Amino acid sequence: MGFASKFLAVIQNLDIHLANTMKVIVVGVAILFFLVCMIILGWQICLYCKYRKAKKTEAKNAEVRTDPKKEYTEKSNLSTCSNSADFLSMSDEDECSDVKKHNYKVQKLQESIQKLSLYFQNSDPINFKLIQSNDDLVTDSKVELTGNLKFSLSYDKKLSKLELTVIEALDLPTQHFSQPADFFIRVKLFVSLRRYQCMLHQWDTMIVKNTRNPCFGNQFSCFIEKDDYKKATLKLEAWDFDKYSRRDILGEVCMPFSNLELPNTVEFCEKLQKVQKEVVGEILVSLKYLPTAQKLEVTLLKVKIGCLSNNPDTGIYTRVDFYVNQHKVKHQKTPVKPKSETTVFNEVILFTVSDSAINQSMIITSVYEISLSQDSARHLLGRAYVGGKKPKEDDHWLSMLQSLRQPVSKWHPLLI
Repeated sequence: MGFASKFLAVIQNLDIHLANTMKVIVVGVAILFFLVCMIILGWQICLYCKYRKAKKTEAKNAEVRTDPKKEYTEKSNLSTCSNSADFLSMSDEDECSDVKKHNYKVQKLQESIQKLSLYFQNSDPINFKLIQSNDDLVTDSKVELTGNLKFSLSYDKKLSKLELTVIEALDLPTQHFSQPADFFIRVKLFVSLRRYQCMLHQWDTMIVKNTRNPCFGNQFSCFIEKDDYKKATLKLEAWDFDKYSRRDILGEVCMPFSNLELPNTVEFCEKLQKVQKEVVGEILVSLKYLPTAQKLEVTLLKVKIGCLSNNPDTGIYTRVDFYVNQHKVKHQKTPVKPKSETTVFNEVILFTVSDSAINQSMIITSVYEISLSQDSARHLLGRAYVGGKKPKEDDHWLSMLQSLRQPVSKWHPLLI
């Protein structure tokens, strides 16, 4: 009652004329307000204590996840110092809290490094010639180039018919000396146009297993006009087949028909040579890198293909594979467009890539042909390679990195 009497004395000194009942009501309201304030203050203090305890527990758990050996060491130190009177002093507790905060930051940094570990593995950028599609994996072989291919050719000028027989291969190289090798021969017939090569036909022989001297005996034939015959080139590629891994191309035999006369069936035995890609077209690609959003914008503008004739039932589409340090991260495809000598796409594709990984990245753009009227297997027309992990540094990629947030366009050859 001491507080109430003092409060009433103050009111009387102010000469405020109130009834006794009103005075009691005012005093009660003031006391009630004071109690509500104290309750709110106590509740806030309780919430703060719970928050601080939760933060300490989280930091301790993070430290345990970072280094299990450290957890064991801390437990040992705790048992050793349990008899010390000042072990739980305020200064030591604050020091321990600072250490836990530091370890928590280190743990976050380690998690970020682990996320990027996939992209920064040891690799050889000079020998990077990776080609990937839905149905196969292909790389250029690194083994010593040896072996010969035996085949026969004949051309009937009256019927304009070319006949090829793949007889056998001799002393083919193997990728793994301790494992048996499986081989097949891929035959490609090209015709030289004004600017590009046009692939007329492609055939594959049967797969012969467990021998370095496979015998095939496969026969192929096609019709080719006399004018196109003089501009034609035949390629026979030796492949090391692996059903569950990458298919390796070992070498090729190139046979131009410009000065080749075939009055009768002629048999050849040619040595394997290093594979040379043929330019079958061009693709106009625009690149733009957005460092703030960490986005790579790839715009496929136009595709030029060396077509002998425009078939309205044939369409083409483009597939873009995005690689970081030889690991495929993502791929996207464009809609199918009717095939013509110049096909316009104007399709924008976005990929997410960090600043630290952009220099280790590259894109492989593959152009496929497909029938519009019926369901049929796709046919690869050519591929273009753009990026910083090519055998020779790509000036288009460097121009993009030097002109951030600005689109940079360039024509790239389509190779096959």
